[in-house]
Amino acid sequence: MLLQYFQKFFVFDDRQGLKKPINYFITCLTLLGVFSLLFNSFHLIGGVLWTVLSMLASGIGIYFLTKIINDFTFESSYFKFVFILLSIYLFTLIVRGLSLSYTVIKELILEDSLLWPFIIPIFVFFNKRLSSFVYLLNAIYFLGVTFLLVCLVNPSLITNRNTAETFIHTFVFSCGLLLLNARYISGRKKIVSFVALLVGFLSLTYLARRNGVVSYGALLIFGLLINITSLKGSQFFKLIPIFCTIFIFIVIGLEYLPASLTSRLAERVTEDSRSVVFTDLFKDMEDHMVFGKGMKGEYYSPTGGELEDEGVVFISQDYRNGIENGYLQLFLNGGIIYDVLFLLVTLPAAIIGFFYSKNQFVKSFAIIIFLWLIDMTIYGVPRLLLEYILVWIGVGVCYKKSLRQLTNTEVAEAFKKIE
Repeated sequence: MLLQYFQKFFVFDDRQGLKKPINYFITCLTLLGVFSLLFNSFHLIGGVLWTVLSMLASGIGIYFLTKIINDFTFESSYFKFVFILLSIYLFTLIVRGLSLSYTVIKELILEDSLLWPFIIPIFVFFNKRLSSFVYLLNAIYFLGVTFLLVCLVNPSLITNRNTAETFIHTFVFSCGLLLLNARYISGRKKIVSFVALLVGFLSLTYLARRNGVVSYGALLIFGLLINITSLKGSQFFKLIPIFCTIFIFIVIGLEYLPASLTSRLAERVTEDSRSVVFTDLFKDMEDHMVFGKGMKGEYYSPTGGELEDEGVVFISQDYRNGIENGYLQLFLNGGIIYDVLFLLVTLPAAIIGFFYSKNQFVKSFAIIIFLWLIDMTIYGVPRLLLEYILVWIGVGVCYKKSLRQLTNTEVAEAFKKIE
């Protein structure tokens, strides 16, 4: 009986396309975040069990990944050239930090910001059938529903910094893609995506997580704007009274918002918490500015004793392999060359996808890429999260001319058939 279950689990129905592989992959990816919360934040599982569960989820996730990464057709010669260059360079960076010892391999798999950022660019080859994206958006919808239900059961998850960031990033950021595609999806999905993003935004505002406030606030703004611009003139004018009412309530409500919601954010807006670390990085990188220090590159920046900040404990260390800035993280690992190659791939994708596309679907991915590039100036460290995976799926989408040429009507009809 158990064997039959596993056979059913791994065998796919061609009539459903990649529905099962995509759902199972998203589930495995989400479980990695859940296991991390259970181990690091709640201490409900031990290190051995966390390792076993994470390894198992990673293995199954990689299996399903091989099923959904199957579009290797380049429709842009420029993209083919720069992506091959980037891939070769990423391979050299992996080799420079690779060791075949069990300890190192375990560390590379369990740490979300070591090996995985160098592998995630393969998501440009994510299957480009519109059905695959419908299944992806459906999976994201269920992440949003799960997030809201868990918040109702245990609100402390989003009011405690020790749990909120991991929980919100795991379940909520991808809802931004759902909101950006509101014209193609059902009303309940629009509501869930908007409410989940709003709750995440308010939580990160309360906890004074500056990069989160910018990222989630921008997703809400762009999500609303792109859908307003998609309305016909008559529909837009009908909504003006609603917008005016909402605006009045916001203006009046600002006078009565509890100070606790924004007080910490107001204190941290101008707080300088990274300049010392940045200085240490540049000092240590003087001889490695062009090629960086490889996948496991470190820089000297000592921290004495354990530091506690709102429930998060930072242990003492002399050398660090991470820095809280996306572009500087690329600089540490691969030097100026890595930053340049990364921008040569991602920035044109965002420009082409937004300005040279006939449909909101491709534009939504262009916005995701653009917002990530901005976020990397504030934090935006590449790591194994759905939000970073969506960036690279978006790169593949934006360079796909056949997708850019589809009209909104064609995309909407395809989505409706699959739904």
